[in-house]
Amino acid sequence: MKVPYGYCDFRVERVNDSIINTFIEYGYTLIAVNTTVDCSLLGVGNSNRKKRKIAECNGENIEENDWVPTPKVINVNVIYLHDDSKLTIVNRLTVQISNIGQLHRIFNSQNFKLYNILAVEPLNDQVFQDILTLSSIDIINCNFKTSITPKQYTIAIEKNIYFEVSYGPMLVNYVARQDVLSLAHLLHIKGKSKNIIVSSAAVSKLDIRNPHDVMNLGILLGLSSKQSKESITQGCYSIILQSYRRKIGKSAINMVPRTITS
Repeated sequence: MKVPYGYCDFRVERVNDSIINTFIEYGYTLIAVNTTVDCSLLGVGNSNRKKRKIAECNGENIEENDWVPTPKVINVNVIYLHDDSKLTIVNRLTVQISNIGQLHRIFNSQNFKLYNILAVEPLNDQVFQDILTLSSIDIINCNFKTSITPKQYTIAIEKNIYFEVSYGPMLVNYVARQDVLSLAHLLHIKGKSKNIIVSSAAVSKLDIRNPHDVMNLGILLGLSSKQSKESITQGCYSIILQSYRRKIGKSAINMVPRTITS
């Protein structure tokens, strides 16, 4: 598959005509529609066993149930515009996990294969350390309370794992804005803001900002001008290439033709 070029938003919580038209108007070429899964029923411990027991009493078969829902966008959609440009829509799965065993069960899901991008939200510091040992994760969605060491950050970079900062919550209230700024500051201190993508987490068209505003915001979040641009361009391309590689079971490269001038 051809890798799209242009500006990207890798976390869109809802998709409809209004949102799609806004992304087109702002000049985006690739968006990822997100589905979030809370894996609390897949865990271990007394609390999770109680939840599993309740599910069984309600007639749900825990072993047979596929805890990964079908994507909001079933297949990769390409919407062609009047000027021959296009908006590509891919599927992203975000899983919230409290132990690494929950993630292994997600990998065994049939619906999991329908997604293009995998993001993991670790709910504690131990699972954050554990997921760094895996090579099938594209994005880590952590918060400013996550304990990250420079060594762990370096491991994530070596495995081509990206950290995500979503600006959508900054539009909600002061507390959420402070949390996003604190996360950005943490990533800057621990890893000099390397391998960061900036997304909207949009639920309506009012949550979407044009790419130039996002790049300016990236500088406010501690990214350099180059890093800020890459957070919605090259960083996203790298994630998509990695996704293609997993699906075909081989390595994937992106070749750009050069124009030779005499």
